[in-house]
Order: sequence, then structure tokens, then C-alpha cells
Amino acid sequence: MVGTNPETSDGSSLSPTVDDPDLDNWEMFDESTEKFLLSTDDDALTLIDLLGFLDEVKVPDSLRKRTKAWGNRLQAEQKKMAKKFNSAKDRLKEIQNGLRRRGNEVTRKLEEHSTRTARRIITGDSNKRVRDYVKEPPVVRMIDCVSFTLGVILLVSAEFMTLRFPHFFWIFYVITAWAMIITRCILWWGGIFKYFLFDFCYFVNAVCSLVVLFFPNNTVLNQVCFVWANGPVVLAMVTWRNSLVFHSLEKVTTLYIHATPSILTLCIRWYSKGPSPMCEGGDEGACSLSLWNWWVMSFSGYLLWQVLQLMLTEVLGGEEIQKKGLQTSCRWISTHPRMPVHFLSLKLARSLGIMGKDEKFNYKTWKTKIIFVTFQAGYTFFTMLPCKVLFESFWAHLVYLFILYVYCVWNGARYYIHIFAERYTLQFIAKDDNIKVVEPPPAVIPNPDSTCKGT
Repeated sequence: MVGTNPETSDGSSLSPTVDDPDLDNWEMFDESTEKFLLSTDDDALTLIDLLGFLDEVKVPDSLRKRTKAWGNRLQAEQKKMAKKFNSAKDRLKEIQNGLRRRGNEVTRKLEEHSTRTARRIITGDSNKRVRDYVKEPPVVRMIDCVSFTLGVILLVSAEFMTLRFPHFFWIFYVITAWAMIITRCILWWGGIFKYFLFDFCYFVNAVCSLVVLFFPNNTVLNQVCFVWANGPVVLAMVTWRNSLVFHSLEKVTTLYIHATPSILTLCIRWYSKGPSPMCEGGDEGACSLSLWNWWVMSFSGYLLWQVLQLMLTEVLGGEEIQKKGLQTSCRWISTHPRMPVHFLSLKLARSLGIMGKDEKFNYKTWKTKIIFVTFQAGYTFFTMLPCKVLFESFWAHLVYLFILYVYCVWNGARYYIHIFAERYTLQFIAKDDNIKVVEPPPAVIPNPDSTCKGT
């Protein structure tokens, strides 16, 4: 501060006084030196600069010593303050880490408590996992009975809406399809089939839902959805050998996800109130599927999904898939040689010389992945071919879907006959030969009447 003299710890002033014996040796600063010392610019002198300056300028020895002593004490105090500040900073970090550890511990205990509570409510035992509980025979039987009942109700409801209120089927579709998809997400997200939820059929259902909800009059999007739903998605029922098995929630959900987009587009194309949104300008007489929407837009949308799916399974989730042994479409098909896709793609790859005569698919290699990606692109292209005829002919569209649905019903019938084959065969043997039939134990063929009660 101007007008004050710095003092040392003993109270003596650092500036020269009248009684100072060295005052006679003091040489007054010139004008330039005074401006240098009194500078208030942003790059003002530091304490080190001042001490160095005092070494070069002729000042009394006592003033130089006192100034240096004062500077040294300031440096010492600065170091002490810096040390205290670093110590306080380290202490704050320790407190922060401690609070974080306590928070994580509390969160873990709350999650554990909520999990045990949920287990106790659902299973009756806080130590029994729900995933294990639903695999117990009584629970499985109860779930199968509920699935059978809901499957029949769903089928009848879908038929009723299609025949009686086709122009409102989109509401029924959005509610039921997403109820089943969300149920599947809950059941699959923590298991090995997690990445199946990003397959093309789920992508198509999501796009169809967005279109009917937010872009119902967009002709391009409606025609693209028509191509996807009646091409690769509905024919996936044959590729994946879907079957109508009412008591299996998995099979009913898979069939529903593949089948309902085609019924939705059927209702929008042929049973809309007023002009169909799939026709350009609403002109039913000149309604046709344009080549641009049929091939360019539809196939470009498929390629977009394929790129996103590869980034998800090979880049973002690749490490998780390898460590946990999770399933993907490529991995599942490559390890199931009885599937038509496996058989056809392997035969084609061998005939083209891409794979050796005795070489088999290995899902870990990029060679197998590229073969399946290429084969799926070819499959998508091939299944899009009939969409032009289906779009422009009601009867062709109806017969086409009818054949595919009969195929799924036939697969379901074969499934039921194989499950109850022993009881079914013994029934006819008993009638023909008057042989007393010994019923197999419940563990082999459960009694439908008892399983519905959960016993």
C-alpha cells in the first residue's frame, strides 16, 4: 500500500530512514527506474524479478538484506500455503472417494434388498432366482396354459379385427405387437438371445409402428413397409420354421412378430377408409408399386439396418458376445445345420469354391460372417420380387398369405403330434386290438387337466 513501509518481524522498517547509516550511500533512482518499479501492467514484476533487480541496482546493504529476508519469508509462507492447499485437496479427494464408496455400497444393498424382496414375493424364497423358478415343472405348466389361452384369444381377436374393422387394425397391431415385443425384451435381455432383439423383423415392426402412428399418409414409407412386411419378414416364417403352438409363448411371439406386419399392410392396402395411403395421390385406379420404392428405398433401408446391426454385434457388443457366449443370428444359423438357411448357404458357398468340400461354418471367422451377410442380402432381394404382384392384385396377396399361414399351422400340428405321439399311438392300438393301455407317468406326458392348475 502506498505511504506505508514494510516491516520485519522485529518491527524494523525495510525502507531507508533518516537514521540509517547507509543513507549517505543511497543513490536516487532516475525517472526510468521509477517507472519500472511502479509499473502496473499485466506483466508486472514478480518477487523474484524484484530480488534480482536489487542485486543489480546499487542500494544500501541493509535495505537489500531486509528486502531479501522479507522475500524469503514470503516464499516460505507461499510454500507452506501450497503444501496446506495440496493437503486439503488430497483430503477432499479422500472424502469424495469415501462418499462414492459409501454410495455404491448403499446402492448395492438396496438393489440386493429389492431383488430378494421381489424373489420372495414371486417365488416364496428370497434365495431362489426367478429365472430358476420359472423353469420348475409346475410353473412351466401354468405358463404354458396361460400362453395357450392368450394365444387362442389373440388369434380370434386378430381375425375379428381383420374381418370386421380392418381400417382400425393398425391400433390393434400397435398394442398387441408391442406388448409381445416388450414381453420378449424382458425375457431375453438378461439371457443369451439378447442380440436377437436387433434382427430385421424387430426393425420392421418398429418402422411400421412409427409410420402408422406419425406418418400414416406418407406413400413412400407405406410402400416400403409393404415390401418389407410381405417380402423378407413374412417369408422368415419359412426360413425359421415358425409354427402355431398356442401353449408356447416363444413360438406364438415369434410367429406374431413375423405375421402381423403383413396383415397390417393388407388392411391398409385393400381396406382403408377412403383412398389408400399406399397409392400416390390417392388414385386407386392407377395405384402401383413404383420401382424406386420397390427396390431403391426398400433395399437401401435394409442395408442401413445391416450396417447398424454389424456395428452393434461386431464393434459395440463384440466383446460381450464373445465373453458371455451370447447368440446372434449368424452364430445360431452356423451352428444349426438342419436349418434351411444353413444348408442352402453352405451348399452354395461350396459350389462356388468359397468353402472347401469338407469345410464347415465357423461363426468366429469373418469368412462365415461375410457369407451370411451376403446370403441374407440375396435372400432379401429374392423375397422382394413378388411384392409388385402382391401390391397390385388383391387375390394374389390373399392366397400368398393364406399359404404361408397354413404352413405355420401345419408345423404346429406336427409339433403337437410329436409331443403327444406316444399317447396318440397307444389310443389307436387300444381301440384296434382291445389292449389295455398303460398311461405313461406324468413326468413323461403331463396331464393337461392338472397342469392348468399348476400342480
